[in-house]
Amino acid sequence: MTTTAYHRPSLRAHLYQQDLPKVVTLHDHRFVAPGLAEALAGRAEVVGDTTYGAAALQLADILTPSVVLAGELLGDGAIDHFLPDLVRAGIRVLLLVDELRTDRVLDLVDHGLSGVCSTDRSLTEVADAVLEVAAGGAVLPPEIVASLVTQWRSGRRLGGTGPDERLTLRELEVLNAMTDGLSTKAIGRLLGVTTKTVENHKTRVFAKLGVRSQAQLIVARVKDR
Repeated sequence: MTTTAYHRPSLRAHLYQQDLPKVVTLHDHRFVAPGLAEALAGRAEVVGDTTYGAAALQLADILTPSVVLAGELLGDGAIDHFLPDLVRAGIRVLLLVDELRTDRVLDLVDHGLSGVCSTDRSLTEVADAVLEVAAGGAVLPPEIVASLVTQWRSGRRLGGTGPDERLTLRELEVLNAMTDGLSTKAIGRLLGVTTKTVENHKTRVFAKLGVRSQAQLIVARVKDR
């Protein structure tokens, strides 16, 4: 009689209710998913868990979660490889890190990361961070925020990368999402608003910037950089 070793499933989906924010965990620690589910009880639901980036993309496509809580090193590569596709799908990503390195976090934020949380935080604090990101907020340590503000001010002084004062903060969010290639549906999911609201914002952005389409907008933005 031969026996085979048990292999942990590459991905697992869970039953969930429709009226709560949905979360997928993408982490190699087996206790992250059940621990987070307990900490989020009644406020959000962990609807799937996996250790593989490719599997997380499949779960995101099937379950359309509000947030993916991810580790840095996955079963099939680093989070860097999968972050752009998750963001393009309209998913917010919160990263769990063992060591906070400002330059690395800033690079990931530039590619769409919504927040970062240290692994020395309690599960209750991680759950609160998940809910903040699910609501459209950003969860960043003070040193990261300070660095971002410094970069923004430098861009303003140089007259290059500061935000367009003609646009509201929400319109700037929509503008950045459009130039990243997100669809109207994905932008709505990312910002937590309806597609109709996104369309209204897009119309105002086009009018203020003097363009007629998203393609024309992207071309204009590339020429400005």
